[in-house]
Amino acid sequence: MANTCDVLANCQVVQDIVNDVSGQHADDATWVLTSSFVILTMQSGFGMLELGCAARGHEVNIMLKNVYDVVFGAAAYYLLGYGISYGYPSNAFMGLGGFLMDTSTDSFEMQVQSGLRFSSYIFQFSFAATSTTIVSGCLAMRCRFAVYCMYSFYAVIVYAFVAHWVWAETGWLAQLGVHDFAGSGPVHLLGAVNGLIGILCMGPRQGRFDGT
Repeated sequence: MANTCDVLANCQVVQDIVNDVSGQHADDATWVLTSSFVILTMQSGFGMLELGCAARGHEVNIMLKNVYDVVFGAAAYYLLGYGISYGYPSNAFMGLGGFLMDTSTDSFEMQVQSGLRFSSYIFQFSFAATSTTIVSGCLAMRCRFAVYCMYSFYAVIVYAFVAHWVWAETGWLAQLGVHDFAGSGPVHLLGAVNGLIGILCMGPRQGRFDGT
């Protein structure tokens, strides 16, 4: 009987700790989500910029590309991206757990902070979507819509590896002392390189040099 009471008391202590920690992280999660939504507004900004650089008749196609960057990017980052970037356990190259946002492989500390973890997923996904959208302007009027949708999914997976190298504690670039506070490498440099590769593969825009 005494052992049962001790077990129940210990369970109550653990529950109290979980409640305290969850309450402490509620404000953190709210702030992270607010910052995420601010970053996601960049999608509309990129869309407006691309509309100003493209020929008439391509407005709907360009805006849909920016929408699908978010749609396919969210799916890709949920399925694989977050686990590759910040999954536990991990090595210098990639994360090895946490796919499909599964928390069963997490440490107890991370499971207690699950609310903060899911808000972190939204925050990190917003960076992934921004990196993908940078390429949208490069590929405007250069590729078919279906091809771009496949790129939107694939690009987020590529971003996940680079994000792990730079921002995860076990990433090989982080181990070398690399510091990136706002995404100049995983977001902007990676997006620029992807855009350059797309331009070189696709060639000039239709009508750019044929006089039409």
